[in-house]
Amino acid sequence: MGKMDIFNIEEKIKEIDDDNSKEAIQEILIEFNRNHFPNVISKAKEYRNKFQNEQLTHLLLIMEATSHAKIGEGSASIEIITRLYEEQKSPSVDDLILYSELAFMNDYKLARRIMSEAVKLMESNEINIEKIRLARAYLVLGETEENLEKYIRAIKYYKKALAHFVESKQKDLQMIQFLHFKLGVLHSTVNKPEEGENYLKKAMEIAESQQDVNVIINCMVSLAKNLGSRGENQEAFAYLKKALPMFEDSTLKNTMVHAEAYTELAFYYFDQSQLEEAVPNYENAIRIYFKLSHYSARKLGMIHMQYAYCLEHKKNPEVSKAGNKYEKAIELLESSNDRELLENALADVISFFAQKNNSKKKRLFENKFVRLTNKM
Repeated sequence: MGKMDIFNIEEKIKEIDDDNSKEAIQEILIEFNRNHFPNVISKAKEYRNKFQNEQLTHLLLIMEATSHAKIGEGSASIEIITRLYEEQKSPSVDDLILYSELAFMNDYKLARRIMSEAVKLMESNEINIEKIRLARAYLVLGETEENLEKYIRAIKYYKKALAHFVESKQKDLQMIQFLHFKLGVLHSTVNKPEEGENYLKKAMEIAESQQDVNVIINCMVSLAKNLGSRGENQEAFAYLKKALPMFEDSTLKNTMVHAEAYTELAFYYFDQSQLEEAVPNYENAIRIYFKLSHYSARKLGMIHMQYAYCLEHKKNPEVSKAGNKYEKAIELLESSNDRELLENALADVISFFAQKNNSKKKRLFENKFVRLTNKM
């Protein structure tokens, strides 16, 4: 999403009937192809003033909006897209789709608004619209709703997209596989795990036929999470044991899904009171999480609490290390917004240091607890 096809830009350039601006257009296209986006922005503004051509102005604004988005200037990009969308009389479906895809880079609500209009136009004239175009429009709507955490709506649009991709004469197996995976994960998220399992198994079936190792791994880990949430631990365990060795020769090694696989396996052992087996899996999960540019402080805080408990209660306890991990858990949970979880964690950590006769640490966390409850 959000990446404008250079071929489409070149096609739009061919449509511009203005010999005076051809050299300037080629110059700015070269800058765009080289990802010299600040240069594109400055030249686009210059040429919009220099050449009074409606088609050229439209194209330059699109390139300008894209360039702003690429260098992290989302507000400037959205301002241009909004202007194009609101000022253009009777925009075509192609224009609406383009505006929505550009808006998707920075403003999901604007992307949804524009693509909804494009879909209405296509649905009102569905006989003359390729199913694949409508499918891709539904896909964008699904992605916007998912990013806005409107999961029920996302499922609705993903299902529509899947139906159109399946009915299309040219079967895009990769997209069909992707949508089955998305629907599997989202159904699991909205507490419809049985439906989620069916979609995930179908996605894995397609991935196996295409020998797509990364998708197979993702499906296995998602199925393990799905089954684990329903208490079907042995089947979940089997998927994890099969998936984890596959990471070694995969581009998914040391990614979020790799960390999640270790976390799920660690929790399986934790739940079975096999604390010695849980410890190395928690350690592997934590190691990967801290390498990622983004992670959930809440989730990692909970993982540290479980890890610390295992260190404290395994056959050969590591009390000092457990204390350090409990402290790290509190540090992480303090940066999350879950007051109840933090309160419960503080109570557990206070109890730990009380049992170990560490009055200094006990008092430290008691003070944190008091400050937290006084904020209520």
